[in-house]
Amino acid sequence: MELKRKDNSKPGKGWWQGAGIYCLALCVRLFYLVSYLNSPLSGHYRTDHQFYRDWGLDLSQETADATAAFTQGPLYAYFLGFWYWLFDSPEALILTLQACVGSGTCLLIYASARRLFSQRVALIAGILTAGFGPLVFYDVMLMKTFLSPFFTALILYACLRFREQQHLLWLWLAGISIGLAVLVRENHILLMFPVLLFLWQSSDADRVMKKVRYQSVLVLICACAVVLIPVAIRNTLVTGEFIAVTTGGGEVFYMAQGPDANGYYSPPPFIRTHPLFEHEDFRLEARQRTGQPTLSPAACSRYWFWQGMKYAAANPLRTLKLTITKLQILLNDYEVPDSAYFQTTREFIAPLAYLPTFGLFSGLGCLGLIVSFPRRKQLLLPIGLLLAHIISILLIYNFGRFRAGLLPLWLLFAAVGIDWLWAAWSRPVVVRWPRLAAVPFVILTTLLCMLPQSGRIQAGYPEDEAAFYQFLQSRQRILQQVNRLKKQVGSDDTGQAIQLASALMQLERFHEARDLLLPLAEKYPDNLQIQRFLGSILTQTREWQAAIKHLEQAHKLDPDDAEICNNLGSAYEKAAETSQQENTVDLFETAAQFWQKALRLDPRNSFARYNLARNKIRLEQHSEALADLNQLLEEHPEFELAEQGLEPLVMSPDSNLTAEEFQAAARSLEQLARFYEQTGRKPFQKHALQLAEIARRRSGMQN
Repeated sequence: MELKRKDNSKPGKGWWQGAGIYCLALCVRLFYLVSYLNSPLSGHYRTDHQFYRDWGLDLSQETADATAAFTQGPLYAYFLGFWYWLFDSPEALILTLQACVGSGTCLLIYASARRLFSQRVALIAGILTAGFGPLVFYDVMLMKTFLSPFFTALILYACLRFREQQHLLWLWLAGISIGLAVLVRENHILLMFPVLLFLWQSSDADRVMKKVRYQSVLVLICACAVVLIPVAIRNTLVTGEFIAVTTGGGEVFYMAQGPDANGYYSPPPFIRTHPLFEHEDFRLEARQRTGQPTLSPAACSRYWFWQGMKYAAANPLRTLKLTITKLQILLNDYEVPDSAYFQTTREFIAPLAYLPTFGLFSGLGCLGLIVSFPRRKQLLLPIGLLLAHIISILLIYNFGRFRAGLLPLWLLFAAVGIDWLWAAWSRPVVVRWPRLAAVPFVILTTLLCMLPQSGRIQAGYPEDEAAFYQFLQSRQRILQQVNRLKKQVGSDDTGQAIQLASALMQLERFHEARDLLLPLAEKYPDNLQIQRFLGSILTQTREWQAAIKHLEQAHKLDPDDAEICNNLGSAYEKAAETSQQENTVDLFETAAQFWQKALRLDPRNSFARYNLARNKIRLEQHSEALADLNQLLEEHPEFELAEQGLEPLVMSPDSNLTAEEFQAAARSLEQLARFYEQTGRKPFQKHALQLAEIARRRSGMQN
């Protein structure tokens, strides 16, 4: 194969092949989706996935925090929020849409390869991306990852079309795509640089006037800015300082370059590894180290960025070694997990087990890049986009989903390598064998990339995957029970229906459980078990008014059940938070009344006491709230949620606790720290002790 843009195929043939690539990709993804929905993984969301799902639900109900800057890329959350606002449905429809978008990535790579190489390379690249295991995995996942390869492919295609037609609309599309990619992950801003170089080079090669060249660059930058400026304005308005997209970049950089960095996700010992806690823990530590308790989130992020820079500069050999380690991890077959485990998923979803993984194309991708080197000027854009993704990972750390954006580009060059080797057979023997000498290189590189990395054992991934595998096995047994009960349950069999609904709740399939019990609740309004159970399910689907209706009915049937009273109080509280009416105060008061009744019925009801304490904090009754939280920890020393009530009392500058009350709060936090120590959770222990230290310091200030 000669690496030049030469395509003698008929246009109609290319169109049909493109349609075939899209249909193949969609069929693979839909087959995977059907298998996923019938697997124990369906309905279960962990850490980042749960974080984005909850964020989207909050946006749809207008309960999201509008007073703080974004800590993670907001694009996917707003997409979910709009979707949940339009449709009251489980995630199957969203994942179907994502499968369509992911199939579009394959089509874009096919169309780009036709313009860069040949019809045969395009066909190979399209087939590879259509059936590539990690891409299918990330496309059909309730997470933002699928957007990264899609926008990368769209940027590549739009720029190539601009080179063909010189129409500025294609540049607008490329710039907007870069901006949207930045709203997925901030380091996608690096994609701007190869595009700028491409425009500069293309204009010079085509002898376009300098004015047109500058116009192209300006249009690209303006298109990207159109997307990013509204986000920056929003952040600036709510925080009072300039924040382009998020406030977490410096913290991520410190984890990647600081003393605990190992190439994988390796948080410092003071960090609780959950999206709800990570950034707050970094900020608390920064404020303690600088002695500035009012240090803003953006200033904290800058502090950690410079701490990471200083550590990297002070240890250049370690930084170089760490970068090489990251590159080895990047090129390895292993999909480094964060909250989703590719290797474990392959054991529960059959189609994924038969799809190829990254290591199989690592050698071919390297070969494709090598044989493309003579045309590096013409291939500046795809090579530059690939390098931008690689650099963005080398600057931070490795997750499998972080390299998802480069996968279509890598498969494009793998297709070039395959075609280059395939073309050897059509050449004379004298010319054929030098080319086939590259086969050992491909095999050796592939084998090296398939070898397990020792660092992943030290990072604890095998233990995490083993625990997740056992968890999925338990869900598999529940799923089998659900399938059995579905065959047995009758239209009037309330006992079997409740048993089935309970099993569905354990699988977190709340919408299915709701749809099962709703007709029975209308038919049997005096069935306490159905009304109570349905009310609890409706709180999980965030249908607060409907939950109140059925929990009220359950309360009438059994007015002395403390758990029903507590759940009713929580439903009224959520209804108040989402209400746009003037009766919000009444709803909060009703919630407090039910929590108080729950405590009268059961004085040791931990959740009712905790909910009352939170309500008192909202009403700025800080002393009464602290008394409730202290009593709660005396009765239930292991009740961890109490810390989330104590933290605002200790940290808020508006807290009106006395010196003695701050001391009491410190003792409660130290008690929690001892519990965390006993259970082996050092980051939680450190956080509780930090709060206790702040409480004691504020106690001294009160004196």
